[in-house]
Amino acid sequence: MNWILILGIGIPSIAFVFVARFIYRTYNELTWHRVKVDKIAGNLEAVLKKKYDMIPALVEVVKGYAHHESSILTEIAKLRSQWGEAKNFDEKIKTANMLDQVLSRLLVVQENYPKLKADKSFQNIQRSIISMEHEILNERKYYNEVVRRYNVRVKLFPRNVIAKMFGFKEREFFQDKK
Repeated sequence: MNWILILGIGIPSIAFVFVARFIYRTYNELTWHRVKVDKIAGNLEAVLKKKYDMIPALVEVVKGYAHHESSILTEIAKLRSQWGEAKNFDEKIKTANMLDQVLSRLLVVQENYPKLKADKSFQNIQRSIISMEHEILNERKYYNEVVRRYNVRVKLFPRNVIAKMFGFKEREFFQDKK
């Protein structure tokens, strides 16, 4: 009689405790990694905001010299507004990548305007943006590494079952400019 009781109640109870413990630990681990991704995303967003706050000054300096480049300046203003209005970090990442491409074109334009190239305000802003680019690169690398670790946990079995149960989703990487 004791064996039937042990087999009927004891073993399923022990199995239930192990499964519940696994779910509990996996949920907490995934939550910890998601919070870390969100924290690093916030840091990256703050650095991007500093960079994008410099853009109006850059545009004003360039406007005085490069009248023929108004389409680039308009596109920069539009993308900067779009970045500020983005509803989530993934949208901000996509807009930031597009804005970086347009900014690169603007900085190439300065080659056609020797007076602009010599302007102290332009040089200071350009140096600040280059400095911010280095900071963004470091934050981007760290963000992508943290996202990679999180995404692996969300994808691998058996954690992926728990992730789906509780709504954990993969996060998007912040792509390098190309």
